[in-house]
Amino acid sequence: MRSAQRRNKQAVLARRRSVLFLFKLLLVPLFFIIVFLFLKLTTKYWNGSDKVSYVTKEDSGDVVVTVLDPKLSEVTSLVIPGDTQVEVAGNYGSLRIKNVWQLGLNEKKEYLLAATITKSFHFPVFLWTGSSAQKLRDANLPGIIDFIFSPGRTNIPLGDRVRIGFFFFQVKSIDKTEINLGESKFLRKTKLNDGEVGYLLNGPVSERLTVYFSDNDFADGNLKVGIVDAAGTPGVGESVGVVIQVLGGKVVSIDRKTTPSETDCFVLGNNAKVVEKVANLFTCKKLKEKSAFDVEIRVGVEFAKRF
Repeated sequence: MRSAQRRNKQAVLARRRSVLFLFKLLLVPLFFIIVFLFLKLTTKYWNGSDKVSYVTKEDSGDVVVTVLDPKLSEVTSLVIPGDTQVEVAGNYGSLRIKNVWQLGLNEKKEYLLAATITKSFHFPVFLWTGSSAQKLRDANLPGIIDFIFSPGRTNIPLGDRVRIGFFFFQVKSIDKTEINLGESKFLRKTKLNDGEVGYLLNGPVSERLTVYFSDNDFADGNLKVGIVDAAGTPGVGESVGVVIQVLGGKVVSIDRKTTPSETDCFVLGNNAKVVEKVANLFTCKKLKEKSAFDVEIRVGVEFAKRF
């Protein structure tokens, strides 16, 4: 009797050990599956194969626009001196760019710096972070971890930050380029509106800079873009068109409406992937209507107020 009970107890213990071993065996792949799904769900903007760009403000006051190019495995950092005078998005007038980030925080419009870069330099950038770009440029593990998990204020989701961090870690130092616009012919030193010396754009932004932002989906597809300008403010449609051309799109029509529309911004068209990119860039709503263009952008009065 006791022998039978002992055997039953041993059998129960053996089954428990087997279950525990199987659980431990499945725990590791289950953990990685959960992490993968979490990162997948928190990755919103970057697919890891197209170019992506984002803007940061350094402690020095300089502003850095960073462009990641997976196709060439290159990183380009465009450094804009903090004392560069720009036209601030949202009709806030002219300011030194080092003050735009704080203005955005004060106005609860953290996107203001990225929007100003797009408006003043025609660089198509909408991602921003309060984390220093230098942390990633150094490509050391603590800096990458800090960028991923302690980015400060940012609109870059966790999954996208993980991809950006890994990309920096993989790119060789020789393939990382830094261009200081203050040390080039792209900006000129002069006395600004406040009476102090600073920088101004030296004419239209050079193609030597905008070439870094060309998008394969725009350039390779020879996309035809139409713009409907009902903003009621001169030059809004043209400025949007210039940004689209920087991406590589071909603006074939700008339809200026004589009667302004009290709307913001809508995007529609036959190329869903590009429509998504334009909607993200300008913070527009997507429409499912048919269009005669690959991409059609409709801007109204509310868009002009924030552009």
